[in-house]
Amino acid sequence: MFRAVRVRKDLILISTLTSKPLNEGLYILGENSAMGAIYNSREREQMDAPKCHPDTRKAVIKRLIDWINGELDSEVMILWLYGAAGAGKSAIAHTLAEICENCGWLLASFFFWKTAGKCNNADHFVATIAHQIALAIPASRALIGAVVDYNPFIFQQSVNVQLTKLIVEPLEQLYSAGLLFDLSPLTIIIDGLDECQGSDIQSGLIKSLATAFIHSPLRIRILIASRPEVYLRSAFNSPSVQPHLARLALSDEYSAEKDISQFLKDSFEKIRREHPLARYIPPSWPSVDVLRELTKKSSGQFIFASTTIKYTGGDPYELPTHRLDVLRRLEPPRGEEDLPYAELNSLYNHVLSSVRVVEKVKEVLGVLIVVNPELHQYPIDSADKMDWFLFRKRGETSACLSQLISLIECDSDDSISILHASLSDFLLDITRSRRFYLCRESVLGDCIALSLRHMRQEVISEQGLLFPLLRFFFQLQHVILAEYNHCAFITIESLGADPSFTPALRHELDKITFQTLYDHFETNKFTSRFWEVSLALVDMLHNKVRRDELRYIRKQFLTIPRTSQTIISKLMLTFWTSASKLSKRLNPTKT
Repeated sequence: MFRAVRVRKDLILISTLTSKPLNEGLYILGENSAMGAIYNSREREQMDAPKCHPDTRKAVIKRLIDWINGELDSEVMILWLYGAAGAGKSAIAHTLAEICENCGWLLASFFFWKTAGKCNNADHFVATIAHQIALAIPASRALIGAVVDYNPFIFQQSVNVQLTKLIVEPLEQLYSAGLLFDLSPLTIIIDGLDECQGSDIQSGLIKSLATAFIHSPLRIRILIASRPEVYLRSAFNSPSVQPHLARLALSDEYSAEKDISQFLKDSFEKIRREHPLARYIPPSWPSVDVLRELTKKSSGQFIFASTTIKYTGGDPYELPTHRLDVLRRLEPPRGEEDLPYAELNSLYNHVLSSVRVVEKVKEVLGVLIVVNPELHQYPIDSADKMDWFLFRKRGETSACLSQLISLIECDSDDSISILHASLSDFLLDITRSRRFYLCRESVLGDCIALSLRHMRQEVISEQGLLFPLLRFFFQLQHVILAEYNHCAFITIESLGADPSFTPALRHELDKITFQTLYDHFETNKFTSRFWEVSLALVDMLHNKVRRDELRYIRKQFLTIPRTSQTIISKLMLTFWTSASKLSKRLNPTKT
């Protein structure tokens, strides 16, 4: 029962205005509702819908309650709660719905759910909200039922019409007829809007809600929780919504790291206490170091932690200690049906499936996940750098990553960061990622090809006239050749990581000229095994290598990964075949 309402008894007489029984309209309303979308529905209970662990997310929930009560942003009607995929938005929305219902503030809820037929679209949205209002405010039942009796086909009309006729007008009629509301708010909670089919439908729903209640005398509070998709950002920025909106990001200000650590600690304790095979679990399991490792792997996103617990303690016939080792890749899974990260796989596949040009996104992900860890102090970690390295127009990488905004963040300063540490594990495992799989060796090979392509650019003039000048002006050399040097560094570090001889790399190696390599080796003094071998090759062309040094060169060569030996052999062949053409400049003697 809705505690904030006092109703005049004579309002029930409205039912006599209809020629049909009052409950027929409400029955039709119920038939057009998605009962599984209500926060405490049986369907959501069966799917183990997420809710906040005790004593976690307290700061976020307090902020939301203060807004509902009018202590913060009292003039704001809509609050957008957004965060990365798996950040815990649904758990927060569910817990808040429980609190609101216990306090008499909850008017209705709708939790979109991408795999449920009635819950993954807006067809049943208004009917579900109206049905809950009819239950929360008994006096509204006659008015809402009368609307459906008069027009049983209203559910085929637009969302704007449905909102106006089934919700706004009945509530305002009650208000005008003398229904007295106290100071309690009327709260509608909408979760997972990004899981509703159709980005235009999602955007339209936001604008419809803002328009419907913009002039309402009632204290309506609408919480919308979703991922920060680009089209949703645009919808919330529209002139019709912006003046009535507040935003709450699940960012560093509301860091979940401590909450995740507490959740893991309590959940493992419950497994040790209640699992059928608990007597075989050591009392100190898991160790403090393992807890720290799992917390770090969660990257502030609850979905990794919850997946870990569900898998570890979810099978009564398996030792939790073994299943945790499977998760940590210390033990292999038991067959193809043993899927430790099924929930995470579903999440990542869902987000990546919305990408328009998969290959372009995979190029960026390959650099971020495979190449950057090899570069240490000089990663390609901004959108501008990525545009340059991938030979793209400025802004293309930002546009590309906007499709993955719930997994990868591109800050205002253009820096790129991955929000889920477990994303790399997913993409580098073909059994999990399938068509989104990143082959580590192939990514490295293609990135060497990109670096060599950069190095083929006319950084140094064909006559080599710039080279002697730059030898005497080091600072000038540093400025002009900074990007050139960066590509050389990428090439060397990637070669040391055992890349694959990809078609793109073969193509670039075929285009390399001796002039390019000669200028490169003369102007870049990197201290690495590859560099020592390369310098030795140049010296051999100049006939400067003594016989007693050849053993050392061979020894250095053999310490390089086999694929890199193949690539360097190709470079050496380029040296020798080009040497005769440059004999006038180099004047090499026979060895």
